[in-house]
Amino acid sequence: MLALIVGVALGVAIAVFVYIGRERLGGAGWGLALLRAVAFSLLVILLVNPTATRAGSDLPPTVLLDASLSMGDAGGQWTRARDTALALAGARGLVLRFGDRVTSYDSAAPTDGGSLLAPALRAAVGRGGPVFVVTDGELADGGALPPTLRSAATVIRLPRDTVPDAALLDVATDPRAGLDDSVAIAIEIGTWGRLTDTAGTLDITEGNRRLARRRVALPPSPGVARTVVTLPPHTLAAGTHVLAIALHAPGDAEPGDDTRLRIVHIAAAPPVVVTVDPAEWEGKFLVRELGALTQTPVAGYAKIGLGGWIDMRTEHPVSNTEVADAVRRAAVVVAVGRAGAIGRRPAWRWPATAPGASVDDGDWYVRSDPNPSPLAGRLSGVMWDSLPPLAGALAVVPPRAAWIALDARRGRQGAARPIVFGRDSAGVRELVTAGTGLWRWALQGGAPLEAYRTLVASGMDWLLSSEAIHAPARLTAAAAVERGTPVIFRWHRDSVPAPIAVTLAGDTLRRTDTLRFGADRAAEIALPPGVYHWSAGSVPGAGGIVAVEPYSDEYHPGSVTLSASSGAREHPTHLIGARSRWWLFALVIVALVGEWAWRTRKGLP
Repeated sequence: MLALIVGVALGVAIAVFVYIGRERLGGAGWGLALLRAVAFSLLVILLVNPTATRAGSDLPPTVLLDASLSMGDAGGQWTRARDTALALAGARGLVLRFGDRVTSYDSAAPTDGGSLLAPALRAAVGRGGPVFVVTDGELADGGALPPTLRSAATVIRLPRDTVPDAALLDVATDPRAGLDDSVAIAIEIGTWGRLTDTAGTLDITEGNRRLARRRVALPPSPGVARTVVTLPPHTLAAGTHVLAIALHAPGDAEPGDDTRLRIVHIAAAPPVVVTVDPAEWEGKFLVRELGALTQTPVAGYAKIGLGGWIDMRTEHPVSNTEVADAVRRAAVVVAVGRAGAIGRRPAWRWPATAPGASVDDGDWYVRSDPNPSPLAGRLSGVMWDSLPPLAGALAVVPPRAAWIALDARRGRQGAARPIVFGRDSAGVRELVTAGTGLWRWALQGGAPLEAYRTLVASGMDWLLSSEAIHAPARLTAAAAVERGTPVIFRWHRDSVPAPIAVTLAGDTLRRTDTLRFGADRAAEIALPPGVYHWSAGSVPGAGGIVAVEPYSDEYHPGSVTLSASSGAREHPTHLIGARSRWWLFALVIVALVGEWAWRTRKGLP
């Protein structure tokens, strides 16, 4: 403030000295001095930029309108909420829509599949002035808002009406199965309001083909019930299928949460086939963990004495021909014990359990081999010294071109023997496990079980990524997303790619979008409900099917996390700087132009 006073006084003094003391213009000099003094003083004010306080209530209001799908469902209050927001904003205020993002106002029906208030509320508070929130109160982050941010807004809650509703809350199924596998679909049903019947009908369809129909009991309202529908083997042909699971309940007033979509890939033959000859514990635990860890169908066959083979999943007998045919068609073969004809395909051999194998019994303690290997990165996180010992180690010499991932020493002394080693010969990958008793790690649970799973998962990842099977996908997309949720595309390489054009084709829509990837190598595209085939011409082999469900969690009643409130009683004051007042700049220009014109008329330079 002192600098402002000194500057203004100095400007006035200089103006008076120039026109009265030096130019001696008399009465005209006082007018010119006044114009210069005004211009100089205003320039000093703008340079210093002093601030003044202004009450927040004097600023135009900001109204945040909940535009999530819950506002427009059967019991929602969208029309009333929209009219309320416009009335609160008045002629001077601003209305912003919020849901899973913040957008400018328009009168279209809600489309957002989420309800996040915090980003919109921060923006509104930053603008200054009164803040109003018009919502049904069912917000994802309503209970997590900071108290200072929450108290800055006045909340007008328009609760949705309770209507009879039966919803498919969740549908879970294995996305991959073999042609000979059954497909189990686990379904969770929720109810609200008063339905006219205690039972409903589940339909599972693919296009116009009905695959299954079940009569299901509806839980007492409000409640949740679970059921499982199993499609028998060979119900679905080999290939990719989009299944629609629909619930029909008498008296259901909200159809938006009654249908779910799931994509299932059926393989003509299981990509992974395990043969266990003879049947023993190592093979039993290996098949179990492979089925849990591998995102692909796994078939297991065990040799029972002289009685032939059995399917390890169903325990039904199978012929030698069936086993040989499964091995011939498999992408990866895991042979525990004796191995038959495998051919040139990726294989994981466990010869240590074969009858007559040269196995030295004892306590063999496993460690990670110090030399580099393709599995070293995944196996380095395991504390091998803390694991129980193996029961035996096979006396085997790895091929010359092989690398060793794990070795072991008996009693932690003496020479180490290779336990897991592998090689890649002309594009055909092979792993060998030369120890016995690894199944005991899986049996114990805890850290030994995690070590066993890490070994199995890393080994299968290496085998399945062989170019003899397929080239790893560089670009993938989420299989199924809820309505109002963008489809996520991911780039599976280390570097972030340049924008990629992707073509999407549905029943009623065909368009080309550009994927722009962030640092997490992910990109988003918002699509209306439907099934779309996508492809990216610049990425060889990239393509697939994505399904945008008509379902959203927003359609059925949720938890109320934000209640009505009057907000802050006193609106905070705001600092207004001199440079924010445009008319001060206009006065400077007027004063300088006026002085120049007057000096010109007087004939002054």
